[in-house]
Amino acid sequence: MTAPTGLYRTMAALVADLDGQHRRERAAYERGYRDGHRSGWETGYGHAHHEMADRWAHLAKHVRELARTHPYAELNQRRWDGNRADFARPRPTDRQRLRLAAQARRSA
Repeated sequence: MTAPTGLYRTMAALVADLDGQHRRERAAYERGYRDGHRSGWETGYGHAHHEMADRWAHLAKHVRELARTHPYAELNQRRWDGNRADFARPRPTDRQRLRLAAQARRSA
């Protein structure tokens, strides 16, 4: 049994166009790769934009909260109400802190 002549012609045409088929497949792959890369870049850029907006909102909230606190001079006065000459002298709570630190070192 012999194959039809049309089949041989079709097969010969396909083999003859093998290089052309490879070029078309490569071009399709490159287009798909470029489109996928661009799409991924746009998606990643969108995610980064939202992430930066969230972080900026958090930072802006923190700055607003800081603006509502007491002035630095008042906070400094609360922290140390003595004069400049007495600043280096031990405070009443220093001994307690040293004792607690020594206990922590011994128990570790």
